[in-house]
Amino acid sequence: DCPLDALEAADGPVDIKLWYTGIVEPPVTVLANAVKGFNESQNKVEVTADNQGNAYIEGLRKYQSASRTPDQLPQIIYLEDTMLGEMVDKGQVLPAEACMLADNYDPNQITAAARAAYTVDGVLYPGYMNVSTPILYYNKVHFEKAGLDPNKPPTTMAEIEEAAKKIKEWDSSKKPFSFKADQWFFSTWLSGVGQEMVNNENGRAAPATEATFDTPESLELLKQLKSMNSEGLLNPFPVTDGSIDHYLALVTEVSSMVVETSTASSTIAAALGGELTAEDADIDLGSVTLDGKKIVPASGQYPGLKAPGQIYASGGAFFMLNTGTKAEQAAAWQFLKYMLQPKVAKDWTLTGGYLPVVKEIISDPEIAKFRETELDGQLLGPAIDQLATADPDRSGPLIGPYRAFQEILQGALENVLFSNGSPNDSLAKAQREATELLTDYNG
Repeated sequence: DCPLDALEAADGPVDIKLWYTGIVEPPVTVLANAVKGFNESQNKVEVTADNQGNAYIEGLRKYQSASRTPDQLPQIIYLEDTMLGEMVDKGQVLPAEACMLADNYDPNQITAAARAAYTVDGVLYPGYMNVSTPILYYNKVHFEKAGLDPNKPPTTMAEIEEAAKKIKEWDSSKKPFSFKADQWFFSTWLSGVGQEMVNNENGRAAPATEATFDTPESLELLKQLKSMNSEGLLNPFPVTDGSIDHYLALVTEVSSMVVETSTASSTIAAALGGELTAEDADIDLGSVTLDGKKIVPASGQYPGLKAPGQIYASGGAFFMLNTGTKAEQAAAWQFLKYMLQPKVAKDWTLTGGYLPVVKEIISDPEIAKFRETELDGQLLGPAIDQLATADPDRSGPLIGPYRAFQEILQGALENVLFSNGSPNDSLAKAQREATELLTDYNG
């Protein structure tokens, strides 16, 4: 239950701490403005947002440490979507849906794909989500020079390979497809064709007990990536916190295409427009500059195994914790309800580069203008479209020990791409290890 009435009975303003990680510029300004706007809009609650680090994993570690002594925890915590399973398993989250229903807020005002991704046992847990999805970024100039249509980006992995071959024919020094070997992309590709990473309906019908990603589809995908790598069509990079080498491959024109998060749209646009320094974005561009005559960035929906835009909602989410007083729980909901207001939610898209999760703003005239006239809006457009049509029944895996699960799958990808490992053996080994992990977690 959500103790809404407790706020009315509280003496004086209720102080709320919000911990966040993984939010840098420009989105961190959106959060600061939301906190300021909320605090100025009423006098019953005072929110303070505290940055716990630049990487999501830092926030998870801080939460795991503090969760043993609940009085050290904040009232709201912002964590990556992959931490949903562990958060629910610990039993320390106040489900936002309980507060929504108690306060006559219809959860259906939130887009179906976003709701589905963050719902466990029919209950929506976070009060607000910063949703992002992978999309394709590419350089129109290279497409033009290679004889490709610069306004028709590849829509499948097969078309990515075809485009890469054309670009390689135009300039043999290129490694056309820059690829960060992130398991997120791998999981998204498989989810898009209905392949589950774990059993029990991807962990959503019951806790996952077995890994199930060693399939003909995943094997074919790994073989394709390995083949492209051996032919010089792929430019692979290991996953390293804070590294943007896979982006720089496009900036230095070694590569022509990259798949990455949709939130990069605001960073790319701000850097091009001179509005954002490398320091602001927590990246090191060194002496590299973007040359508009050689680089014209564009984007397309995520190229799937069979069709474009087959994604699920990812990103970060604001969770209310049930470890504080009832007045604090009620106060936390008031802030998240404020974030759900269209005027606030809109800012997360217009300035922060996150996708619309409140249905009302998708057709907002300001969003339409942003998509038409601003570079970051143009880059973000395909991601907005693919989220709006995403299948809520394919909302990605729900796994308690998700971080460790990711590392195992990551290891398989890296073994194939950087150590010339066998796709068959790498997948089989990873699946065995992931199943052992789930067995240990479930006790």
